[in-house]
Amino acid sequence: MFLSGLLLLFLLPDWTEGIAGDTVDINTLARIINFVEKNYKRVDNKDGHPRQYAVAINVPKDQCQQNFNPAPDNFLTQEDAMDVQKAFADETNALYQGAELIAAGTRKKKKYNMHSESLLLNPADNSPMTNLLNRRKDSCSVFYTLESPCVNTCLDENGKHSILKALENWKEHSGIKAFVFKNFWKFDPKKEDLQTKFKQIVAHVPLYRCESETQCYACKGEGNTPIDAQCLPQKKIKDEF
Repeated sequence: MFLSGLLLLFLLPDWTEGIAGDTVDINTLARIINFVEKNYKRVDNKDGHPRQYAVAINVPKDQCQQNFNPAPDNFLTQEDAMDVQKAFADETNALYQGAELIAAGTRKKKKYNMHSESLLLNPADNSPMTNLLNRRKDSCSVFYTLESPCVNTCLDENGKHSILKALENWKEHSGIKAFVFKNFWKFDPKKEDLQTKFKQIVAHVPLYRCESETQCYACKGEGNTPIDAQCLPQKKIKDEF
């Protein structure tokens, strides 16, 4: 029994290091999201107000680990921010597909707009995200959406624009994974609904909320663990638009 205990203590550092190696460093994640916001953010051409968009990146794993500082000369160097903005401006397509980054605004249809998350993640087995992940294995893949995925479309498991099957596929990709949002979708104000719906994301990939360039939160929610309060509305969300 004593020898078994010693063996466990001997093996424990490598075991815990292996787990940490497959998790994004929270401070690095904040810097990555800040880099994305500075370089690729979608804004209204008239008033400069942020508009909904989503991006996904697939980069070397070390770029999501401790002490990495993304900069124009060492991060997403193959991407041109102007090309991304041109794609956003064309709302009949609203889709950019690069070497390490994909991005989407909202695509105008006759009766509705296709959401940016769905544009990147569907069809689940042959989406822009599928193609991006196939470019690099055992990597770091981060999906960032300005507004949290909507309950009635993106997180409706039976809906034709649901992203849940795509997240299930993403789960099988090796390496570090992070699904990140900043704000709450303005039509999804109920804390109880988001508690349940966000756990559908966490069932496949880790969920984070990044509020600023210095502050990200791990939303948790695995198994019976609740979604962290920082990733849920603290008060009723008012329509600001």
